[in-house]
Amino acid sequence: MVHWKALALGLLSVTASTLNAAPIGDASERSSVVCFRIVVHGPPTTAITPGTAVTGLALARSSTGAVTLAIEGFETLISYSNGGFGEFALCNYYWLNIGTSAHSYKPLSWGYDDQETTTWSAGSGQIVTALATSKYSTTSTFLACNQGGKQVPLGVTCVETQLQVGTNPAV
Repeated sequence: MVHWKALALGLLSVTASTLNAAPIGDASERSSVVCFRIVVHGPPTTAITPGTAVTGLALARSSTGAVTLAIEGFETLISYSNGGFGEFALCNYYWLNIGTSAHSYKPLSWGYDDQETTTWSAGSGQIVTALATSKYSTTSTFLACNQGGKQVPLGVTCVETQLQVGTNPAV
């Protein structure tokens, strides 16, 4: 039996939103620098493909920094600046980046204050889409697998899904 508590997420190749925000003051300290920020809670970005084991799981960042789908995703507002898709945490952004691969799927990673991918199309209530570049075609299909790694090992269960901002479908 495959357990889908948290899993690796990859991109299958081929704007700020209006929120009911509750600002909360927060001070985070790194070295001798103090960062003051206002935390704005936003809607989760969830897997929406009906009939799959990942439906309702939210886009997240694991403790090791991997791109995952998990029961609980980001708690803060996602930024869509400059065609990016990033979560603000502890005074820094974690940007969702698309890597390179000879396979039909491309690995995803979180770039710590490093926005490499500027071709995301996303916003409140929208399907997350990677717009075409010279390396891949426009796609909104993600490949979710039950274990991490740069390549999908034989025998590993994977499902194709789409991600939507601002939804929380019943599981």
